[in-house]
Amino acid sequence: MLSEVNYEDICKLKSQKIEESEILDYKKEYSEIKEHENNLLKEVTAFSNSSGGFLIYGVQESGKGGYPAAIDGIDDIDTDRLEQIIISNIIPRIGVKIKSINVPEKPGKIVLIIHIPEGQNQPYYNNRAKKFYKRYNFEATEMDAHEIEALYQKRFFGVGKLTKYVEDTIFSNRLLILTDNAFLMDTHIIITPLKVDKQIIDNSNLKELDFDRNKMRFEPKKEDIYLEGIGRPSRYGIRWISGYNHHNVEVHRNGLIHCMEDFGESQDGNKLLWTRGLAINLLQTIQFSEAVYSKLNFVGKVKIILKVKNAAGSVIPTGYNPSSYSAKCETDEIYIEREWDSWRLTEDYLEIGRSIIDEFSNYYGLWFNSLLFTEEEGKFVFRK
Repeated sequence: MLSEVNYEDICKLKSQKIEESEILDYKKEYSEIKEHENNLLKEVTAFSNSSGGFLIYGVQESGKGGYPAAIDGIDDIDTDRLEQIIISNIIPRIGVKIKSINVPEKPGKIVLIIHIPEGQNQPYYNNRAKKFYKRYNFEATEMDAHEIEALYQKRFFGVGKLTKYVEDTIFSNRLLILTDNAFLMDTHIIITPLKVDKQIIDNSNLKELDFDRNKMRFEPKKEDIYLEGIGRPSRYGIRWISGYNHHNVEVHRNGLIHCMEDFGESQDGNKLLWTRGLAINLLQTIQFSEAVYSKLNFVGKVKIILKVKNAAGSVIPTGYNPSSYSAKCETDEIYIEREWDSWRLTEDYLEIGRSIIDEFSNYYGLWFNSLLFTEEEGKFVFRK
């Protein structure tokens, strides 16, 4: 993980003579001048359109494609500005991880590491250069028209494939949570890489995902642990099933994470969905997903989906008075999605959750859900 890389690791690249490759590139210099910015964008675009990789600035290589000959470092720079340059000039938006490491023997100098994940929305376009690039022969080279077209076809095919996979996943699991109670609504929270045709878990390490359930506790805290039941191999990967409240969590071999539970009850003649339980499930699943992706060393964009079925005619609470309800939902199915960087799920879980729950509330004639989220000192918090 990039967060654990230190200066000793950089020195090992030199002592072990680790050469450049399709996923590793050394750069001697970087400063905030247009020439270096343009080259940075070219390299990031190329890695995004290939298999991802690492750019390391402040390292002088022994020759083209060579190993580190010296670690001189570069002047410290504003990494937030650097990230903004990348976000603003590459289409679609690509997320990168950036880390600066001090060079002990050179005060004021740093080694800058940029981790670029393999893009899941390829091809990526360098809007400043008005070109597409790929990684080839240790360099960023311009893509030809046939390569660009092939990646576009793969992207659009992948969108349809993800949609079908999600639908098949929900359909095949509905029998686990459906009952004959007309007031129950089955909810599905899915967090998935944008590419579902790539297996990132194989059976040899599937057992490693059988987490210590007592340590799988997330905010906001509740009495029940998140992973209920015993983790067992399943058709898709590994699943934890609760027998009494239909709370099920499954991690697929391709990295898709699926949390299922039914909600709803009859109250005052209404079909009532308690949003607090739904929101807690959503927030905890977001945090659980980052724990899984960190374990799998997966870095990339993920799609976050909330799907509620059998919602027509239901209401949600709008006040602390138990008889205060929203308007009735007019659609049988509620579907909401977001895209996010996998490594920022825990950092941003409240922002993501609030955004999704507010949109969910729109189905019930509400602008937002003030019962669940409030703002304190410029930050959103979950009401206890």
